[in-house]
Amino acid sequence: MPPEQARDGHTDNTRSLSRLWSDQPNSIETIERVSGEERGPRIPEPMVFDLVRPLGAKRGEGEVNMLGRVPLSRKARRVDNAPDPLGLVRRSPDRQGIEWAPEIEYTIRDGLAVEFELPLENGHLEAYKGAGQITFGTAFNHHFIHGAQAIVQYDLDPKVWTATWLYLAGVRLDKTWSLFGMFGPRHEIGAATGGRQVELLSNITVFADVTNRVVAGVETNFGQVIGGSTSLLAMPQIHYELGAFWMLQAGVGARFTSGLTLPEVGLRLIREF
Repeated sequence: MPPEQARDGHTDNTRSLSRLWSDQPNSIETIERVSGEERGPRIPEPMVFDLVRPLGAKRGEGEVNMLGRVPLSRKARRVDNAPDPLGLVRRSPDRQGIEWAPEIEYTIRDGLAVEFELPLENGHLEAYKGAGQITFGTAFNHHFIHGAQAIVQYDLDPKVWTATWLYLAGVRLDKTWSLFGMFGPRHEIGAATGGRQVELLSNITVFADVTNRVVAGVETNFGQVIGGSTSLLAMPQIHYELGAFWMLQAGVGARFTSGLTLPEVGLRLIREF
């Protein structure tokens, strides 16, 4: 069944049973295709800046996952002031280590999901992060789906509050190609960073369903500080369904800022429940 095809008449029991058979080669009832509006498009999530569950997720869906970002070259200087677009903790001191973040996500009602995340570098806790997400609905014969996300983060060093508001939109172009975008401002408040700062963010990712189990994508995260610097993270990636409830995402890309180019590897392991 193509990802955009309607699934009317599927009961919860049928849906659960079909997921148990997702290991079969002819089944596409896998993680990136099981959520979404009943007649909405199935669109993968970006790896680096993922969603709070897919748009249109149903009540009771949840997952735990962990993102890791590993630099491929050591930085020659501290990069505390280098923007990290849509990254883990933008202003934290650089420890030249591995950035990683465990998080839990849960859909409390149809189309409304929440998450809690702990960004770390090596073994050092850097921030507390919470987010909420709502789905508005679909359009264009259910090939388009959109919603909004709000993120609040408290950075421990320096002590800074950050609020982010994003408009989310995805479109299924055909049975192979899909496109997802996030757009909005991030507002940073804290004396240690010079008072108030606003950054305009965008994430655009193009996906291709390679097989029933493999999705390829290219994710781009762009940040523009109003009156300040710009930065870009480009991350080609592969999503592989390990089983009915497990997925591994991996990519190699680079982060570009003024005076800094940092190649890195990204990994995300997902377990649904």
